Amino acid sequence: MWILLVEDEISLSKSLKKGLEEEGFVVKISRNGEEAELLGKSNSYDLSILDWRLPKKDGQAVLKAWRSHGVDFPVLMLTALGDTEHKIIGLDSGADDYMNKPFSFDELLARVRALLRRKPQYSNTDDINIGALHFNKRKRTVSIFGNSISLRAKEFLILQLLLSIDGGVFSKHELAERVWGSDTVSDNTIEATISMLRNSLAKAYENKGIKFNDDTYLIETVRGAGYRLNTKILKSLS
Repeated sequence: MWILLVEDEISLSKSLKKGLEEEGFVVKISRNGEEAELLGKSNSYDLSILDWRLPKKDGQAVLKAWRSHGVDFPVLMLTALGDTEHKIIGLDSGADDYMNKPFSFDELLARVRALLRRKPQYSNTDDINIGALHFNKRKRTVSIFGNSISLRAKEFLILQLLLSIDGGVFSKHELAERVWGSDTVSDNTIEATISMLRNSLAKAYENKGIKFNDDTYLIETVRGAGYRLNTKILKSLS
């Protein structure tokens, strides 16, 4: 699951990012309202944690802009302004939940999970099975024909993203933002990581006597668009 964390306090944002990533989430940090508004309008996140007080544009204005643009992911608003009036303003602006600073990470995590459970597309299971491939995002494990395969952290996150939408195509820019959390990562780095993931998957199938003429058969390159998982062939390999 993909979270847009909008928080200008550097120590807090780093702490939240670390905690959420340890729970299996992929986190993109934004530290000002103008950037956050643009990122959120892509509507490509599963949830946002949004601070009220931000440089350049406050959280309430960002949230209103998202909702007027049709952005529908749930938003958990954070603020040191804990009076009832500000809670009402935040909720009326489109927030789905509200937390006062300071707060415990465990409570924030529970609220994040509760908000995600309300989403129609959200699955309560951490398991994804496609043919012989078994993926568990919480345990961070991948197996093929019951045999565990070892993936580097970025390989695992790319596979998680490719599995999130059946047949979905993801551009290098999307991979950079959602896996590396930065749009400055080089194309060569992305291509090398994709190549390692392809090789890891192909070898696991080869161990069962299933060979491919080209390991790009499992993760396809869509010219001019990006990459997608060949779920049709994966489903047939069971």
